[in-house]
Amino acid sequence: MNATGRLFEAIRGLSEPVLAQVVDFAEFLRARQQPPQINSADESLLSLAGGLEHSKCFSGDLVVLQARMRDEWQ
Repeated sequence: MNATGRLFEAIRGLSEPVLAQVVDFAEFLRARQQPPQINSADESLLSLAGGLEHSKCFSGDLVVLQARMRDEWQ
């Protein structure tokens, strides 16, 4: 018996909630086989990396900046 037949025999008679779990797992396995997709939103976020070091709010001594941000909550 091939894998399709074995799968059919294994799921035959299962309740709808259990079948829904089987379908979810099968879709997970299918998605895991596909390479990850990078969309344009991800690329635009990557272009922002490291862009705050020249801003007015985040420039200067990093220790002073950290203390100022920490003290803001007190």
